[in-house]
Amino acid sequence: MGTLKGIIPVIPTPFTDDGKYVDYGNFEDIVDMAIRDGAHGICLFAAGAEFYKLTMDERKELFQRALQANKGRVPIVATVSSHATVLAIREAIYYEKKGAAALNIMPPGFASPTSEMLVKHLRTIADSVRIPIIIQYAPALNGVEIPCSTFEGIGEKNSRELYIKLEASPTGPAITALRSKTHNKYGIIVGNGGECMYEALFRGACAVMPGAALIRPYRMIYDAFEKGEKEKAFDLFNKYLPHIHLMQRDIESFVALEKIILKKRGIMRNTVCRQPGKYPDKQTLALLEQHLDYVYREFSVI
Repeated sequence: MGTLKGIIPVIPTPFTDDGKYVDYGNFEDIVDMAIRDGAHGICLFAAGAEFYKLTMDERKELFQRALQANKGRVPIVATVSSHATVLAIREAIYYEKKGAAALNIMPPGFASPTSEMLVKHLRTIADSVRIPIIIQYAPALNGVEIPCSTFEGIGEKNSRELYIKLEASPTGPAITALRSKTHNKYGIIVGNGGECMYEALFRGACAVMPGAALIRPYRMIYDAFEKGEKEKAFDLFNKYLPHIHLMQRDIESFVALEKIILKKRGIMRNTVCRQPGKYPDKQTLALLEQHLDYVYREFSVI
């Protein structure tokens, strides 16, 4: 079994009421909550954390606070999002030195990179550190299509743990194709809120990277599947799937909904997202209440 498995939620970033500052104390509360709720690991600075609205200094402080709150309980994954290779290397080396268990690397989207450019960029970053690497493949989010040949090129003569965070459609066949063409060199982690979680596990994925607001249902599905109780896992997944679908909107709406749930649970102090942002409409909020009543009842979430 590799370093990364199970449920690895993306930790949202809390802000002060005016959005000017990060609420570091509340961030530590959220990290602790995620671990107590059953997370096998945590991911920092992915899209669900509003990384694109944070300064590098804020990310460094958040990383230190995550270490403090974690107390060595679970692996911490830090996301490297700089588009320039030299800056991404600085990020990667910093997080490794400070104690990250793995890195999640976002490919540069704005440059419309060729496969050769991607291989060089991602391999250079990977070669700068020793810890496991996740390559985020989310074409709908960052506009970057990554052919299998790119993953083959990065994995060639590389003995470290490698993972792909897969957020491409159709997810199931993509998992099988990637595992086959790369000779199972990569562990597969699925995102998109876990909307294909059951099929992903069925096809050999090792982990799911959802939001952090409601971790217990994901953990229950995963545990049942791992115990060989596939029918139970299938039933639990289908009970939870309508809520997953409700959450899967654009990234700004997703983040806002995550924060609304965490505030309702008494974990976040407010629902502030840094602007520009998008807040759900009244109909979505009314539906959310219905979904939460059902999820709390069926999954004993408190």
